[in-house]
Amino acid sequence: MFVRDMVSNLNLEVKAMTKEGSLRKVEGGYVGDVLSHVMANAQPGYAWITVQTHENIVAVASLLDVACIIVCQRELPAQTQERAKKEAVTLLWTESGAFEIAGRLYSLLYPEGR
Repeated sequence: MFVRDMVSNLNLEVKAMTKEGSLRKVEGGYVGDVLSHVMANAQPGYAWITVQTHENIVAVASLLDVACIIVCQRELPAQTQERAKKEAVTLLWTESGAFEIAGRLYSLLYPEGR
């Protein structure tokens, strides 16, 4: 599934995304809020689901080459959105909780289960 399809299927709000970012393939997902833990466990091409909003999430996402960041339930500061745009990191937002988004994403990526 491509990021653009995930945005549509999960009804996510785009805060920062390039055309290339919309065409990234989502390879899996990771839920985490402790940046060092995310750095140790998330993989390139994953959708990273978090409640963190500090602009350092953009640096971590860029370092790991994740497909996108999905921030749940917390408003994103303008500086985080601007940094994502500057670094071409796809940043998405939802009012839904991380548990719900993770479950829905899992169902989209693995409709037959694993």
